[in-house]
Amino acid sequence: MYEMWAESDPAEEPSGLVWHVVSKDDASTALCGQLLELSRRVVPNGLDGPTAVPDRYCDPCLVTVRESMAAAAR
Repeated sequence: MYEMWAESDPAEEPSGLVWHVVSKDDASTALCGQLLELSRRVVPNGLDGPTAVPDRYCDPCLVTVRESMAAAAR
């Protein structure tokens, strides 16, 4: 099981959320290698989050999860 980490996405105006996958080996980094800083973390509650911009997921993080699951299935 992987943990997801949301933070504001500076590439979107108004700011949306980008979701990273937390590394199992080091909880301070995402699978894509990005450092996860507690000050940037967003805990969405679904009520007052940005509604005009959809959440997006970090592609490099998801590729790593997909490859790990494929290797485990072999």
